[in-house]
Amino acid sequence: MTLRTLLSTGLFIALTASNAQDWSSDVYRSGELYPGYIVDATGKKSEGFIKLQNRYTMQNEVLFYTDKDDKKSKQDLKTKDLKEYKVADKLYHCINYSGGLSGSAIRANLVVTEGCITEYVWYNRAENWAIMQKGASETEEEFMARMYPSVMVYMKPGDEKPRSLDYFGMKFAEKMAEYVGDNKELAKKVADKEKGYGMLNIQAIIAEYNAACKK
Repeated sequence: MTLRTLLSTGLFIALTASNAQDWSSDVYRSGELYPGYIVDATGKKSEGFIKLQNRYTMQNEVLFYTDKDDKKSKQDLKTKDLKEYKVADKLYHCINYSGGLSGSAIRANLVVTEGCITEYVWYNRAENWAIMQKGASETEEEFMARMYPSVMVYMKPGDEKPRSLDYFGMKFAEKMAEYVGDNKELAKKVADKEKGYGMLNIQAIIAEYNAACKK
């Protein structure tokens, strides 16, 4: 199944949305401070508090406080200057993916699953986001998913750059078999297009790879 077919049927959207972590406002309130930490470019880790912002902005800046009760302790940090950070249950790695097929700027990507292949989700911002309105029948999450469409991103040691789901869209069996090539048994299943090893099973394929690999 080609990427164009996936897009036209809506399966691509369903697949990416399945990776989005919980952003519900009854659990996480935008503008509030949550415990977390930052790791700067030198590897130094600092504990503190981070202001939760919308899922797009969180990828670009970190409002970090060493003391949640002291506004003067605030640091406005750019994610390109960090290695990783965590706010509440949301862990971000700062990698060279910032949306698009050729995105190379260092930005924060939300970790979905850590492993030999780490899965991330990147949130784009809809072109008309500033004037978008929630539909009468839309849930909050449906509206946010429309405003901030998500992209699945993958990275493993040795990669020159992360790979988005788009990369695997054309010639999936060939590209994924190469990507997991050091696991010859798994790569053969993918290359032979065995049942359960196609595009829509990418998360299961990566889970199988991670379960067998050693960092």
